[in-house]
Amino acid sequence: MSRKKLILLYTLIAVLIVIGSYFLNAQLDPLQLSWRIIVIIFVINIFLIASVILLEKRNPYKTIAWLLVFIAFPIGGYVLYTFFGRNMRKERILKNLKDYNRCYEILATYRSALKSPDFDMPDLRINRLMKNSTTLPIQFYNNIKVLTNGPSTFREIIKELRKARDHIHMEYYIIRDDKLGVHIRNILIEKARQGVEIRILYDGVGSMQLTQSFFQPLREAGGQVHAFLPFKFPFLDYRSNYRNHRKILIVDGRAGFLGGLNIGDEYLGRTKAFQFWRDTHLKLEGDAVYSLQAVFMQDWIFAAGKDLDCGRYFPRHDIKMVKPVQIVASSPDSRWNSIQNLYTQLVSMAEKKLYITTPYLIPDESLLTALKLAALSDVDVRLLVPGIPDKKIVHWASRSYYEELMEAGVRIYEYTRGFIHAKVIQVDGKIASVGTANFDIRSLHLGYEVNALIFDEQIAKILEEDFSRDLKHCIEIDLKKWTDRPLTENLKESTARLFSPLL
Repeated sequence: MSRKKLILLYTLIAVLIVIGSYFLNAQLDPLQLSWRIIVIIFVINIFLIASVILLEKRNPYKTIAWLLVFIAFPIGGYVLYTFFGRNMRKERILKNLKDYNRCYEILATYRSALKSPDFDMPDLRINRLMKNSTTLPIQFYNNIKVLTNGPSTFREIIKELRKARDHIHMEYYIIRDDKLGVHIRNILIEKARQGVEIRILYDGVGSMQLTQSFFQPLREAGGQVHAFLPFKFPFLDYRSNYRNHRKILIVDGRAGFLGGLNIGDEYLGRTKAFQFWRDTHLKLEGDAVYSLQAVFMQDWIFAAGKDLDCGRYFPRHDIKMVKPVQIVASSPDSRWNSIQNLYTQLVSMAEKKLYITTPYLIPDESLLTALKLAALSDVDVRLLVPGIPDKKIVHWASRSYYEELMEAGVRIYEYTRGFIHAKVIQVDGKIASVGTANFDIRSLHLGYEVNALIFDEQIAKILEEDFSRDLKHCIEIDLKKWTDRPLTENLKESTARLFSPLL
């Protein structure tokens, strides 16, 4: 909503309040006064609702969800909307974005100097889509290692951290002050004392329980730490709606990590709630690390407000293996929803099989339609989702989509061994996406996310083997039994779905 429209709206509200106060000045008994107050609130609420419908160009499903909030909470609903619902693009909120894309430009210059490999890259629509809707190019010379679950991932991460000689760049949604978090922090302190440059970004909401004292020893050792979009007043700061959900680690510009795992004991299955945590991460070496570096440095320049000599963080490497990878980053300020486009295209291009693993299944209408069309086209579409939830309301909302998907032929499996948090899409055993973005509206429209799009059948096969093993710990949902469930279950899930655009 533009500033002029907001001024007009608030002027109308002020006029209504003045008129209302005139009527309230009359000598009235308590009952009459109460009714007049209710009428005034109702009229003001009508104007507020009109502002959402007429002045904002937004997704109709989000509009409906906010209208329900307005009806339930006439005045408080609009306060919530002001802070969490307004369709503000990030460039209107954030200041001092000079040089924000400079590292991307340096990467593009360096990438153009590389000799293209003798590789028959298939001319797929997804290649052309990603070329036009994302800044980062396909990178050809790479080593890729699939890391299944926390123990193998953190063993590899810790090994690379100990090998660092020049710099460590780390960006996570959640960093915990627990056994694993302290262990990694202490390694970073040790490396900082050895002269290694340490830069840490953590999300202001995801890591809101993290105290300043946790990183103080690292700062004293010379490390640099900043929160991404920190806020002083939880629930009253509109910036809390935009979260950095990325999990990126770059060591010396030669090794990079991304995927579903944050830093904390829960990701090793060390908590009472989840004694087994199923996740997928990637280790990259080669050209794709440059793209991860560019994403990190873009975020760092903004969050830290400090310039960087970007060029020195892109060292040469000797990787000769051709494994094409494209890093796809999306954010609420980007012109195109790159990962939303990626997911929709991956679903649409499947010809034989489409396997999706996601902890949260709240697709928008385009993704929902694409899934149903794929299944109706005789593609083997399988969704692997949690049977044991971490967020009950989100779980109920996810389940509200089961029936219509199964009616189209989609097979749905609920994972019961623990909590499944992996974000993986596999298409026809040839192409795969692994990253941080969930299959839900919030992640695809409001989050800062990063995925790796992999064009390699060997890696796709490894991910498919993981998927097959996971199915052994799942219960497949039966359509007939599902439709025979109690009405209360349907009501609970339907209600959660109405509010799902706000979750």
